[in-house]
Amino acid sequence: MDDEVKNTIIEFYANLAQIEGYPKSLGEIYGIIFYSNEPLCIDDIMEQLGVSKGNVSMNLNKLEELGFIKKVWIKGDRKNYYTISEGFSAISNIIKKRYNLVNNYLEKIKKYQNNNENKEIIQKIRCIERINYINKIFVEVINEIEINKEKIDELLHNDEDIKIKIKIETK
Repeated sequence: MDDEVKNTIIEFYANLAQIEGYPKSLGEIYGIIFYSNEPLCIDDIMEQLGVSKGNVSMNLNKLEELGFIKKVWIKGDRKNYYTISEGFSAISNIIKKRYNLVNNYLEKIKKYQNNNENKEIIQKIRCIERINYINKIFVEVINEIEINKEKIDELLHNDEDIKIKIKIETK
């Protein structure tokens, strides 16, 4: 059962990485680190995934750069060990960066709108404006989540308690 859960988590993060445009192996490596209760070194990850040291090293660097994992020190060991970064900050940073990128380019593109009466170009600008609006909503939601983290954690915890009670009562 534990292997099934582990494999499902790894598969989930592999698919998620691909959706975001990253290699499948990046998601698999994150999934292994996420699942592990202990920090992992490159050798641990290589052994579990059966991939090369170069692949693992490159993806660990990218995950660390993105803020999804961090290096930890283990007394008496010279190897680098990795664990997931706590919290929601890495995901929120990516969404905020995406919003800022779209917003900056939208401003550049809007300069051309004033000098252009081409309906096709105006439609394209409107499309980018809609994307930017959706990204802005995501940023606002993330800001609310960050501000109300404790309340949300409490609601999620309480919701889990309710699910457990319902399962017990229905058996």
